[in-house]
Amino acid sequence: MTSDRIERPIDLGGAGIDAVRDALEGAVREANEAISAVRAGKRVRVGHKPGEGPVTEADYAADDILHERLMPLVPGARWISEESSEVARILRGEPTWVVDPLDGTREFLRGLPEFGVSVALFAQGRLVMGAVGLPAEQSVLSAIVAGGRRETRRDGVPLPTLPNDGVVRRVVVSRHDYEARRIHYQIPYEVYPCGSSAVKLVHAAGIDTDVYFSTGPRSLWDIAGGVAILEGVGGQLLQINGRPLVLSPQQIEVPAFVAGAPEDALTLLRRLGAPLEV
Repeated sequence: MTSDRIERPIDLGGAGIDAVRDALEGAVREANEAISAVRAGKRVRVGHKPGEGPVTEADYAADDILHERLMPLVPGARWISEESSEVARILRGEPTWVVDPLDGTREFLRGLPEFGVSVALFAQGRLVMGAVGLPAEQSVLSAIVAGGRRETRRDGVPLPTLPNDGVVRRVVVSRHDYEARRIHYQIPYEVYPCGSSAVKLVHAAGIDTDVYFSTGPRSLWDIAGGVAILEGVGGQLLQINGRPLVLSPQQIEVPAFVAGAPEDALTLLRRLGAPLEV
């Protein structure tokens, strides 16, 4: 399954897409280092957002770095982040950075390595590029997914395209779904848990052909960077009915989905008995 959208040249206000990508990787690498520095300390200051989960000094440190480094890259770009807010309403088509400076804060606090930095850039109403930082590994993945290009690299090394053979080997799910909902008993494949949605999408972009099953909803900033990584290797986000799920800065809440090579994702949905419309 592939998208039928016609690719148009991407206008980043005169900024070159490859130069922006290089600078994005550098910014995410700095965010990785800031998070690791906080993690290496004896104590981590923790707060709680009303109705949401914990937030730490590492979240804010990474957010500050990303905002400072990214906003000058694309003239007129807007900003949506889990830890800071855009004052004015985001208009359709505007270049927009969508950021989760530390996705997987609970895992970070538990001492698990399942947390990451997620950044995506939207322009002209579609996903253009993204990056995921893995502070525990001091690694950065980035992707360009616009203007006729689909490419992902990790620490500068290009990643191969997914096989898309319809074979599901393993399924990655949220740690909450695994530990609290025992969802692995409902999936007829090997299942393993992971914290951060961005990290799960990196798993789905791996050549071992994991599929990420999200019971949703998820926030746009949790997944946008990882979706770019996945699309760069030929993967896709599918709704539970099997139709493509297209992200937009105008829709912050993302419904349940399956992510992976398209045929693999459809294989999982069929085995789960989902009512497909494809």
